[in-house]
Amino acid sequence: MHVVIVGAGEVGWYLAQRLGAEGHDVVVIEQNEAIASAIAAQLDVQVVVGSATLPSTLKAARIDRADLLAGVTQNDEVNLIVSLLAKEAGVPQTVVRIQTEELRGESGARLREIMQADVVIDPDADTADEIMALTQASGADEVYRMSGGDLLVLGCTIGEGAALAGSTLAEIGASFEPDWRFLFGALTRHGETVIPRGDQRLEVGDHVRVLTNQQSRNEILELLGASHQRAKRVMVLGGGAVGTRVAERLEAAGADVVLVEHGIERARVLSEKLPRVTVVQGDIEDTDMLNEESITDKDLVIAATGDDAANVLACAFAATGRNTFTVAVIHRLSLLPLVRQFGIDAALSPRTASANAVLRHVRGGTASVATFLESDIEVDEIEIEADSAADGAVVAELHLPHSVVLGAVIRPGEAGRIVRGNTVLHAGDNVVVFARPDSLPALRKAFTCGTDHR
Repeated sequence: MHVVIVGAGEVGWYLAQRLGAEGHDVVVIEQNEAIASAIAAQLDVQVVVGSATLPSTLKAARIDRADLLAGVTQNDEVNLIVSLLAKEAGVPQTVVRIQTEELRGESGARLREIMQADVVIDPDADTADEIMALTQASGADEVYRMSGGDLLVLGCTIGEGAALAGSTLAEIGASFEPDWRFLFGALTRHGETVIPRGDQRLEVGDHVRVLTNQQSRNEILELLGASHQRAKRVMVLGGGAVGTRVAERLEAAGADVVLVEHGIERARVLSEKLPRVTVVQGDIEDTDMLNEESITDKDLVIAATGDDAANVLACAFAATGRNTFTVAVIHRLSLLPLVRQFGIDAALSPRTASANAVLRHVRGGTASVATFLESDIEVDEIEIEADSAADGAVVAELHLPHSVVLGAVIRPGEAGRIVRGNTVLHAGDNVVVFARPDSLPALRKAFTCGTDHR
């Protein structure tokens, strides 16, 4: 597949990295020469320097061959214009990043129609959705919905005294026979992530990603020592698009919410917009102010300003509370080691939230996609086509790459079920898989019939 990505910011860079690793023909258009040079040096993709609104730039990116264009610059108008230009060049699918609320809403519908944008993404809205998913599965540091929400991928760190610590996956599986309600799809230890097998022994401090269903969510978190109380007292740091959305939704869910915003005028606007939220004007790096607002007594603290360092430091301060669960929004992945070092419970980035939405459309037959900040392993939901190698096959007899594990099968009208070795697959099944990007072509070859979906 030939993909043109306009804008090499955090979302564009992440998309280029993922799609390039998967073997797609990726071209990135970027105006900033320094950023363009950096991405060309680090990723195996073609880079075109220039404005994507110019025909010559699009020609250099071979727009006439593109299967998809993703306009993900910080400028909504540029993204919409390149969508229109791409459509006029015959590109079948376009994805545009639109952050302005008015352009995303009903009043912008006509403009979006004129510009022929197929898919609209908003990193702020996507990040807010991910934060809300965390609040509904307290104790997890990652939550991704698969199969329309019936199945979940939960990420968490195995805590002291966890019931499953010290056991191998084979031992855990035997103890839950014959009703398996969860599957371990990835394990990270000392910075290295693997797809675990039956002889893998779980240890305290391991970070695991587990596929389970909604009904078993709390059970598996308790077994991993990651249970946490429901957030009733919440502090949101930052009154931007992400913080405002989260504060409004948490208050509507019944939480007592304090929202801290640095800008005086913005704080005034928010106090009028959110009358049932306590809005405090202040600097989140002011520890005296945070103490006055009892930050360490909160059940949940979410730092969502545009300043990564401030988010990390404020969450580190909040993490000194005995039962405070902390979430930091970060844009620079170089800060991730500090997140773990300071005892912050969860870190989210707009890049993964929006990139996952784009990847769903890039892959066509994939209903859901979950990628992660600290690993190249991802989770995909793929439909089995009639007469493919997987149609009618027993899972244990499928010859798939070692870096692939089948997690669950979803059949029309049925709840998702964890895959076993003796599970028989059929056309029309959706299968949730854990895989590395370089294994996806082989996986799709087994699941599809006679078409190159790469």
